[in-house]
Amino acid sequence: MNRSMQTERRWSVRREIKTDVKIIFHNRTYYAQTSDMGIGGMFVDLNYVLIPRDAHVEVIMLEHKGMERYISFQTRVAYVTPQGYGLEFRDFQMSDFRQLQEILFTSTYEDVRTA
Repeated sequence: MNRSMQTERRWSVRREIKTDVKIIFHNRTYYAQTSDMGIGGMFVDLNYVLIPRDAHVEVIMLEHKGMERYISFQTRVAYVTPQGYGLEFRDFQMSDFRQLQEILFTSTYEDVRTA
């Protein structure tokens, strides 16, 4: 089943935002790119790594226009597709949350899905 056909329960709008991230899972580091983001989570294009559903991974956003520093998120794998992973945010610092809000609500990217 592809991502566009999947039924997902979301409480926030997702926006098409592509940015580089570092994924840390079981002390291993992988590099990927986001394809969309929202207040509740993100989708990362990472189709060459096997991470199980419900696994906990750390995501570090490496760069984005206007970002003052790296943002770090503790996430849970909400779903897996052949293209990548839907990650749900679990825990992050308030300053990281504020910076995420700034990226989401001041960017010019399109809304891709709503809750």
